[in-house]
Amino acid sequence: KGREAFREPRIAYWNVPLMRDEKIVERPADQHTLTKRYTEEAVKFIRANKEKPFFLYLAHTMVHVPLFASKDFAGKSPRGPYGDAIEEVDWSVGEVLQAIRAAGIDKTTWVTFTSDNGPWLIFREQGGSAGPLREGKGSTWEGGMREPGVMWWPGTIPAGAVNHDIACTMDLFVTAAKLAGAKVPADRPIDGYDLSATMTGKGPGPRDVMFYYRDTKLYAVRQGPWKAHFVTRAGYGSAKPEAHDPPLVFHLGHDPGEQYDQSKQRPDVVARLTKLAAEHRAGMKPGEPQLDARLPKK
Repeated sequence: KGREAFREPRIAYWNVPLMRDEKIVERPADQHTLTKRYTEEAVKFIRANKEKPFFLYLAHTMVHVPLFASKDFAGKSPRGPYGDAIEEVDWSVGEVLQAIRAAGIDKTTWVTFTSDNGPWLIFREQGGSAGPLREGKGSTWEGGMREPGVMWWPGTIPAGAVNHDIACTMDLFVTAAKLAGAKVPADRPIDGYDLSATMTGKGPGPRDVMFYYRDTKLYAVRQGPWKAHFVTRAGYGSAKPEAHDPPLVFHLGHDPGEQYDQSKQRPDVVARLTKLAAEHRAGMKPGEPQLDARLPKK
């Protein structure tokens, strides 16, 4: 069906399964119902586990294309199908927070809401927007990588606080482990930091450096407000990777849209970030791909 399958989505266009553990519950899945069903399962899980510590990871299918919304939200947003799906996810967040409050565990529960990548620009109005940031999903420009993160923990995280320190979703693992009193594995490099002091307003962010990968190749490095691009490439499409020597350099505080290369004006930054990248590459020991280990051997 090509793009028609996205412009006028139908359940039958995607023969995808809805699964519980390893059992297929429904195929093809009725994607109009997914946000609602995921939410109901999350609320049920919270109620069932309120008397003990729990971890709930709720990864919504929406607003990934193809876009679907339930009958309560379809056609309700002035932003079209994308807005409908966003509004239903917003409703879902409210239901989850209300379930936590109703269970009486809001003072002892840490909630984080974020996303894994920027907008899928090739789907235009169905792909979202990165605002002033450059490019989108698939690229290592800020529009592809930088995401807002919202944290909620009444009585522990100050309400209305805004923090501009660098953080990463990989930091959530270490933070959760520390808060739960668990030990972070010491037998391998862990690319994560404990954010608990930052999110509670008791200290600065521990992460000063961010490495930007595309697949297994290092494309860019950020330290503080400065970011160096050694390789750039559009998120999707036929564009080839473009190497930069010296790297493109941007001050993200002054220029979050990455429009004005400062490499000629700041050779000191070029040297510093190039050294960081070289040290990182030299010390990087790739882990075993976990998915490959589960696939049948040929």
